[in-house]
Amino acid sequence: MAGLILLDQTHINAINPWQKPVVGWRESSQGVGALHNPMGFAMTRIVHVNDAGQPLYDQIQLIENAGAIVLPVMGDRIGLIHAWRPTAERLVDAGSEYIRRLEEEGRWSELTATLGQWHWEAPRGLAPSSVKGEDLENYILRTAKLEAAEEAGFTIANARIVGRVNMNTTFFAHAQYVVGADVVEIGDKNPEDLEVIGNVRFFDLEELRGLNQTGEFVCGSTLAAMALCGLSLPE
Repeated sequence: MAGLILLDQTHINAINPWQKPVVGWRESSQGVGALHNPMGFAMTRIVHVNDAGQPLYDQIQLIENAGAIVLPVMGDRIGLIHAWRPTAERLVDAGSEYIRRLEEEGRWSELTATLGQWHWEAPRGLAPSSVKGEDLENYILRTAKLEAAEEAGFTIANARIVGRVNMNTTFFAHAQYVVGADVVEIGDKNPEDLEVIGNVRFFDLEELRGLNQTGEFVCGSTLAAMALCGLSLPE
């Protein structure tokens, strides 16, 4: 991935190298209050109201299809992927003034240009439906096996749903499912066209503690999956 730029009018009807639209988010059936992406995501702009029905303030709400966060283990080590994500350090050293300064100083494009870091994280994702009306638990476990194989090249066994996690209950409407599993075979990964995934490695908890301190292992979904599987970073 070379970098990131702000969306502008030129992207609206553009086609990417895979002959797909660059802009995949579409207006919802109920108008401008929501956008949806056929890949399994949506964003609504909701308005909080008081007991009298008076509108108070608006807020972005993120909605996803059900998916799996997979914690693949082999012995006492955890298998993780190195994924490129649109993250960065903050542009200015500020707390409550951060967003105000970005807006007043017109630095949104500058911020976008700085985004792009590699993070160690557990395989995760959504999968297309294979059978109409598929049982949710079967779908989650199938998704876990698919994501582990595609993103990491792992064949997993003893896959089981160990819990759920909502990464930010202010903005995410639903929790996602954490699946614990044992790695029984390692092959070649085969990520989707638009995924940027580098190396695959197994780590012990001490190694992950060090990566957390350097900022290379800060993935909230992975840390939550570890906790639900009874694992924690040493102090």
